[in-house]
Amino acid sequence: MALNIYLGDLVYNTIKTNYVVPLNIGYVASFLKGKFGQEVNIKLFKYPDILEKALRENPPDILALSHYSWNARLNLLFLEMAKRLNPKILTVMGGPNIRTESVDLKKFLTNHKNLDYHVANEGEEPFARIVGEILGGCARPHPLGCATIIDGEFFYDAEPLEKRSMEISQPSPYLTGWLDPFLADSNTIPLLETNRGCPYRCVYCAWGAMLPRIRTRPLEQVLEEIKYVSDKSAGQLTWMFCDSNFGILPRDVEIAKKVRELVDKKGYPTHVDVWQSKNTPERNIEISEILGKNNRGLVAIQSADPKVLDNIGRGAIKMDSIKQQIDYYHNENLEVGTDILIGLPGESAKSHYNTLAAAFDMGFDYLEPINIRLLQGTRYESDKFRQEYAVKTKYRPIFGAYGIYDNKVVFEVEESVRSTKDMSEEELNNFKIHHWLIFFTWDVGIFKPILLLGKKQGINPEVIIDELSRTQNPILKDLFDRMRKESMKEWFGTEEEMISFYKQPENFNNLVNNFMKLSFFYIALVYQDPEILKALQKEMEAIVTEKLKAKNIFSQNVMNDVIELSGLLTCKNLLEGEKKVTMKYPGEIVSLVTNNPKFANRDIVELEIYRPQEFVSFCRFHLSPSGKENLSLKNIARFLEIGGMNVLKNNIKVL
Repeated sequence: MALNIYLGDLVYNTIKTNYVVPLNIGYVASFLKGKFGQEVNIKLFKYPDILEKALRENPPDILALSHYSWNARLNLLFLEMAKRLNPKILTVMGGPNIRTESVDLKKFLTNHKNLDYHVANEGEEPFARIVGEILGGCARPHPLGCATIIDGEFFYDAEPLEKRSMEISQPSPYLTGWLDPFLADSNTIPLLETNRGCPYRCVYCAWGAMLPRIRTRPLEQVLEEIKYVSDKSAGQLTWMFCDSNFGILPRDVEIAKKVRELVDKKGYPTHVDVWQSKNTPERNIEISEILGKNNRGLVAIQSADPKVLDNIGRGAIKMDSIKQQIDYYHNENLEVGTDILIGLPGESAKSHYNTLAAAFDMGFDYLEPINIRLLQGTRYESDKFRQEYAVKTKYRPIFGAYGIYDNKVVFEVEESVRSTKDMSEEELNNFKIHHWLIFFTWDVGIFKPILLLGKKQGINPEVIIDELSRTQNPILKDLFDRMRKESMKEWFGTEEEMISFYKQPENFNNLVNNFMKLSFFYIALVYQDPEILKALQKEMEAIVTEKLKAKNIFSQNVMNDVIELSGLLTCKNLLEGEKKVTMKYPGEIVSLVTNNPKFANRDIVELEIYRPQEFVSFCRFHLSPSGKENLSLKNIARFLEIGGMNVLKNNIKVL
């Protein structure tokens, strides 16, 4: 009789977020089926409600779940449910969200009695050993690479990963059809993996910690998979390569060409997300040229402080190669952004400020400063790093990761850095204002021309944003004080405190129905109160004017043009209709706003500023459904989260 196996890569589906094709369990399924054939029956699950129904109707012999920070507590609920429905079931988890030392694995298994096995590192072969020994008659094996407790005795022999072949010779879950139902689901983003591992050892990341060598999949298989995904998918506009360093291998150019071939033929994907290789700028640029506008330019610096970069394992990454890539994007009239982490080991408030300023100087078109979520299994999460850098953490819910399954409330917990020996919590929290202003005024672009005018004259946007964050304007001061207080209030001192709070029905219902990311909430607040938007523009104008006058380079005419054009580009009424305005401006103003130097020497350039019908339709669909206006804070914030940020600015065209 065949062994029934359920494999789950679970995500909460209470609120729609970005789901991805369950490539991980697809690899496990195709490997098991290729090895054991008719001896195993396997089913794959992404959504918890579907797995719950299947467990009730026909509990399997083995339930195996992927283990990440965004589904850890959800997994434990399903393990408990599975054991209750079928006490003989074997339960397995595998994934990066765990410390992999023997003492830590034993502690994890001891604390979670419903879990029989945890598979460390790559999962296909160790899990297949469990299945193979069970098929061979052993009820409770303890094979290589699998941690387990049997009759009170802990077993774990770590697999020597350095002995594994550099080529991954395993069946493709795409080409064997395992992922067809998920490709047909328009809510899931197709994932492609061409290699595994990372030669870098960034302390906050599990990639290099688990798999320090790069292992590749056969190129022919990868190219076939790309075509297969294109043919079988629901036409998803975004694809994602989950390699840690796409572009690190010469063959990645050929892979990019295959994607571009299919884009030109079918019109999708329109966005291809990759994590670019750190020190191969020429190849990264070649790949970007191939993918063109389908490639989102992202070059993560995390910090610009050499000492901090050494501390986090990125000291070998060359800043000049990053600048080379930024210049390429700008020469192609494409935007490029970066990620910046706050709370890194050795980083002070001053060095974080300098990093933000450096990112502006380097020419990034959008900056995403991010709180560091401490991930199990990373070096920064280890006791050693916590002690060495006096890392203090707090806890909050993960947006979208909550629901009711098996008639039980369940939610996930984020542990993030809130202070270190080099940066206090108050200092870290004060940057919330900086980060929000960067998001709203620079990334989204509301009044960005004012910042660009200052930058052109040698005034770094971070200098302007810093001064703006300390304004005494009563409207803005009240807003920023509220931000500081509320951004502190969302954190809990301990995991237990947070769990206890959200287990209360009233608090959980509020989490599900009213929880909003603060960045979107405050933009919603701005759009509810036009006076805030006016105050923000006037204060930015005053700061830049004062600094330009101090340099004896202020021109009232130039400032007037910038303010006027900035106002035309900003959507101040989310329910306004389609519009089109033709204006004439000096070439230097147009060059500034479009980031295109070719207009700089023209006396006059004619522009069309317009709000397209698709923007109007999107806003009205979400903010005035069935003709009934809903401009509540909650609805505006949700609108912003699901794409509204992209329609806050009007379009511009040079005639």
